[in-house]
Amino acid sequence: MAEKHAKLHDEGFLTRGLWSKSRHPNYLGEMTLWTGIATTAAGVMTSAPALMEMGLGLGIGGKIAALAMAGVSPAFVTLLLTKVSGIPMSETKYDKRFEKDQKYQEWKRNTPVLFPKFW
Repeated sequence: MAEKHAKLHDEGFLTRGLWSKSRHPNYLGEMTLWTGIATTAAGVMTSAPALMEMGLGLGIGGKIAALAMAGVSPAFVTLLLTKVSGIPMSETKYDKRFEKDQKYQEWKRNTPVLFPKFW
């Protein structure tokens, strides 16, 4: 954004850097962040003291319940970003704005939506 304000480029949409590998690397980063937090939390939540404090018991059922609780947040964020607000709203907005822009259409055709293509 700073480059655009400084007039270092005149593109209406980014096609360089991370955006040359994925159309929504910011959303992938958000999902990865929440997955990392949940993974860290799952390690703590499945410890004996945490299971006892949550009243889940020390058996396999308690650990499964703790893992499920940790997994809710990244699953919900991923659902929102891929199906509800993030990607669908962005794609709709930019498809309308750049529907006649050949460079945008080519970038969209050749760039994966979420997971980067490095080859």
